[in-house]
Amino acid sequence: MKINIVFRQFNQWILAVSIATILFSSTIIAQEAADAEGAVKGEKSAKDIFHEGGAVMWFCVAMSMCVVAFTVEGFVKLRVAKLAPPMLVAQLKELIHSGNYQEAWQLCQSSPCYLSTLLSAGLERIGRSKDSVDFAIQENSIVETTILKTNTTYLSVIGVIAPMVGLTGTVVGMIKAFATLGQSGISDPSKLAGNIGEVLVATAAGLVVAIPAFIFFYILKGKAQTASLRADALVYRLLEEIPYDQLSGIRIGEYGSEVFTEEQQA
Repeated sequence: MKINIVFRQFNQWILAVSIATILFSSTIIAQEAADAEGAVKGEKSAKDIFHEGGAVMWFCVAMSMCVVAFTVEGFVKLRVAKLAPPMLVAQLKELIHSGNYQEAWQLCQSSPCYLSTLLSAGLERIGRSKDSVDFAIQENSIVETTILKTNTTYLSVIGVIAPMVGLTGTVVGMIKAFATLGQSGISDPSKLAGNIGEVLVATAAGLVVAIPAFIFFYILKGKAQTASLRADALVYRLLEEIPYDQLSGIRIGEYGSEVFTEEQQA
């Protein structure tokens, strides 16, 4: 089960990074076209503006790619259909309704997702009491929801860091501007203007990265909360008709799987 989860997360990362790469490549192509057009008209191209921002612009590019990757991954992953696949829910509903709790647990183990993780934890405690089952579901729900929100939280981190990176470029540009002013006074206004341009471009770049990062952070945070609550409701709905009093002492899980196999062989 753990291996399947690792492969599932790895595939999601590949998808997110691939889309981010495509979007970034499209942006570069568009910038090159704008550069050519700007060169004909004698205007500053996007490439020239990028270089005016200094070294911090590369950090802003890296952070913007992370924003795209985390955002795409969030929209793909934070859906009810992803956390609780309808086909899996239908199969589990049939098994639980017919009393095949061990088979339902095995199906959860072979189909790792948010819902199956919660449901398998509840089924393992089905022989204790309803309170024990509810506690297990709530405990696992907190853990799984936290994991779901991990990459979304990184968007908030980028939103905080990006303006600070831009501010670093601003400070560096101001230092260069004052150094130029101290060495040559106002006799070389073009060089002074270049240093001031670095200040403005670096600040703008940090804000351009930070604003979308915060916007998508709050959007995906809401999606994660909504999707996890709906998936939790499905779990409780699957377990609501279980006769806990009649199942007192029953063991579901690894031990139950061994017993189930022996009964099949017999």
